Amino acid sequence: MKYNGSFNIFLKDDKYNIQSFLKYHPGGVNYLAPYEEKDVLDRMKNTDHSKAAYYLLEEYKSDGARLDSGRDLEKLVNWKEPMLCQVGALGKQYKDWVNAPVDRELRLFGNEILEKLTITPWYLVPLIWIPVICYLIKHGTEKYEEITQDSSTTSIAFYLLLGVILWTLLEYSLHRWLFHIEPSGNFKLMIYIHFAIHGLHHKVPFDTRRLVFPPFPAAIIALVIYRIMLFIVPESISVLLLAGTLLGYVSYDMLHYYLHYGAPKENSYFYNLKRYHNQHHFAHHDSGFGISSIIWDEIFGTAIKLKHLNMNIRW
Repeated sequence: MKYNGSFNIFLKDDKYNIQSFLKYHPGGVNYLAPYEEKDVLDRMKNTDHSKAAYYLLEEYKSDGARLDSGRDLEKLVNWKEPMLCQVGALGKQYKDWVNAPVDRELRLFGNEILEKLTITPWYLVPLIWIPVICYLIKHGTEKYEEITQDSSTTSIAFYLLLGVILWTLLEYSLHRWLFHIEPSGNFKLMIYIHFAIHGLHHKVPFDTRRLVFPPFPAAIIALVIYRIMLFIVPESISVLLLAGTLLGYVSYDMLHYYLHYGAPKENSYFYNLKRYHNQHHFAHHDSGFGISSIIWDEIFGTAIKLKHLNMNIRW
């Protein structure tokens, strides 16, 4: 289904051109198609669209300009200036602002070098980390065989798989208890940290430059994890576990990118994950923390129950 130039809908007396949003809409193009040039107010109410959905819709107003004057939250910041230095001043209004998504590109730092370090094209993640993983597997295998005299590939595969499973728990834990920690309105440093590591993704979920984790902070986290592993298991096993954990991380980052911009086939594993992650972004910020798997959400009681649909979504 192709729409060139415009796809207009109406909300009361206001007109919106959502053509650029069609590929992102959680409900898919086929749910939107019948409403071209029609009023969607009743439909949005009947399907319990979130407050975030109504807020995001204002981005596509057809008067040629975003009416931030009508949205008090966006009046609190200057989108023409670096954002990180501004968010601390939002105080208690930060939570409402960061969970009100907009379709824009965001500049984090004024310094050009720091800004470039925060912008990561998706292909940079496997380009950097796959060679590192291969080296760690080779080095870890040699160390393991040297110390244990066990050259069984089953043992090596076991520790790599254990590392991947460890990553799924880390993914859930970091997302829930670090990335979604609620900063105090009076503690500016926590607001800065929260926004830099994850808040910006919820504010500008369609900014393709900020969807995967930058290599530099990822390397710091990997080093910390490795140091912790060394206190628990021998070096040879730690290296293999780290390789598996990094393999899980790379898979997660690529999957996260795909869940935002890919078009999974109906009723596939990725199809349900995309629906699930969309619900986390636009309706349930305090649940649905799993991305590559929902198993830890099920275990810890934070799973999102997806609604039954009358027809499958086509993105």
